[in-house]
Amino acid sequence: MQPTDVGNPQYFHKVVDCQWACPAHTQVPRYIRMIAAGRFDDAYLLNWDSNVFPGILGRTCDRPCEPACRRGRVEENNGEKPEPVAICRLKRVAADNRSADIEKRMRERLPAPVPGAERFRIACVGGGPASLTVARDLAPLGYRVTIFEADAKGGGFMRTQVPRFRLPEAVIDEEVGYILGLGVEFVGNREIDSMKSLLAEDFDAIFVGCGAPRGRNLHVPGRDEAAAWIHLGIEWLASVYFEH
Repeated sequence: MQPTDVGNPQYFHKVVDCQWACPAHTQVPRYIRMIAAGRFDDAYLLNWDSNVFPGILGRTCDRPCEPACRRGRVEENNGEKPEPVAICRLKRVAADNRSADIEKRMRERLPAPVPGAERFRIACVGGGPASLTVARDLAPLGYRVTIFEADAKGGGFMRTQVPRFRLPEAVIDEEVGYILGLGVEFVGNREIDSMKSLLAEDFDAIFVGCGAPRGRNLHVPGRDEAAAWIHLGIEWLASVYFEH
């Protein structure tokens, strides 16, 4: 047997099934223990480190961690397979019960700025989760980050493609606001159509996180004949959002 490679953090993710199944490898058991102890701020910030948008994910995540939950193998309930721990909804529990000064506590845990980073300007094209995450990671280090978004507000698909009964807009405003509050400049209502022109504005690097805001048309029998009654989901949701 080979010795454990303690220098490889992936090993420690693998031994916790739910944590390994999570694409962000969130420390699931740790934040659940914090919630059980009433430490909602700590649980929220632990999620924020990995997930960036805990309140949003707690309402919308596809929860791949839950099918991997070990509870389904170690507990029995009259011969029936027990339900997994509600890992996704517990993110929402932490988010909904965080204190009013959570932003202050965030700032206390941010990394120290990198010397000289303030000389560099970074442009993020698109105001969705990808660009917001890049901004969240770079701004505390001292880089000057500007986000360009064709819509008036940041959030991307989180704002325009998720129904309001599932994800209230106030939750998006709060969690996007935490990132913009780190000193990130947001330029709304501006669509970028030339990388060359953007670089000419004295940016040192560009991150393209514009997403894929178009649905996929399925050419199935009867599709053309029924075209007037068929709408592509993404475009339809976007039209509903902008109309209201």
